[in-house]
Amino acid sequence: MPATRDHAVVLGAGIAGLCTAAVLTRHFARVTLVERDRITERRADGGDRRGVPQSPHVHTVLTHAVQQMEQLFPGLTGQCLADGAVGAELGTQSRITYHGHTLPQRFAGVDAIMASRPFLETRLRERTLRLTSLSLRDGAEITGLVTDGTGRGAAVRGVGLCSRTGGSGGEVLEADLVVDAMGRGARSGAWLEQLGYPRAPEERTRIDVTYASRHFALPPDALGSDRAVMIGATSSRPRGMVFAAQENGSWVVSLHAYGRCRPPTTDEELLDFAATIAPPDVMNVLRHAEPLDPLAVYRFPCGIRRRYDRLKHFPEGLLAIGDALCSVNPVYGAGISLAAREALLLGDCLAQEGAEPVARRFFSCAHHATRPAWWLSKIGDYSLVREGFSARLLGSSFRRLMAAAASDPTTASAVLRSLAFVDSPLGLVRPRILRQMLHQREPSAGPPHAGGADRRCG
Repeated sequence: MPATRDHAVVLGAGIAGLCTAAVLTRHFARVTLVERDRITERRADGGDRRGVPQSPHVHTVLTHAVQQMEQLFPGLTGQCLADGAVGAELGTQSRITYHGHTLPQRFAGVDAIMASRPFLETRLRERTLRLTSLSLRDGAEITGLVTDGTGRGAAVRGVGLCSRTGGSGGEVLEADLVVDAMGRGARSGAWLEQLGYPRAPEERTRIDVTYASRHFALPPDALGSDRAVMIGATSSRPRGMVFAAQENGSWVVSLHAYGRCRPPTTDEELLDFAATIAPPDVMNVLRHAEPLDPLAVYRFPCGIRRRYDRLKHFPEGLLAIGDALCSVNPVYGAGISLAAREALLLGDCLAQEGAEPVARRFFSCAHHATRPAWWLSKIGDYSLVREGFSARLLGSSFRRLMAAAASDPTTASAVLRSLAFVDSPLGLVRPRILRQMLHQREPSAGPPHAGGADRRCG
């Protein structure tokens, strides 16, 4: 890391990029946020930007993420609630079913801000752009890194930019630090190879989950006191759903399916598909609700964790963050929390003095921070397949855990708090919970989720 901290550049104005930019304004004299999309651009399907195809689907900010967002943007929770977001305590105001086991409703101290991705990102963006040392360059394409030499050992000193709409050519944006927050498609790996460094080793979990989502006009009390209904997939029924309250008198239904099973792709199919999963009261609400947007479909092929912490050498002046580091199955809702957590860790690393490069410190901290979410997602995904000894063992343990939680409110609260990262997942291996798991009967094996030719898997 250069001794000077005059200018930092953040590539990508999604949630990870916004959180990172907010942190960097505390450590650099100037911060520039570069975004390919025009910030005011809106999609026909209700999404906020073309660069966020998952935008129309369900998003919830849970307790851990709420606390981290408040550190970055004080007063954000109150602003969101005042602007129409729905607040909920998920232990008492949600219905959660995993592997056919419905968790008893009991206070768990898991609070949530329930709102759409565009709603949340707009408020984060407004607050970030009000920071006096920050400037925005939207509608800009990244042409590559600018370095102070060639080959391994060269330090990154900025990025090349050009306009998406063409024009008079490119320009160089000099910087002391460049942070790649461009999501799963981040270009850091290719840039490393161009500089003569190896790409970061990747861990992957095959998921192949597809979402179909739509928003409806409904009041927050459309299901009484419940604010969300979550029904997970099983190995014999590889589909699930989330039906959740959103801001300003709206709800979103997100139907998901795994493997060759596919969710609906047309408005006409949505209710038929939902009827195979949803409880009667949910179906009654859906049948009479007014749609607010077209059906949006999004596919998530695999979870990816890039192990930059394993690289012995890394160019000075470059970092990667957010989904560029770790992207897990969105069913588990960890993305926003991880983005905020990594941004705060970057701030901690920049505040530390020492000879060790900032990149090494940050990637090590980020690895430990993403590990719980990565493994919880992996175990949950393993519970849907029966291929390989490890998958069968971990999957069986997860299914037994859900069965134990369904029969014991205390265990249910512990499960929910761990899944929401309020408590460490290690708390789920306490002796009392392990004894409950051992007394659960494992359901008979069904076909893995990749099987079955019926696209609806009804």
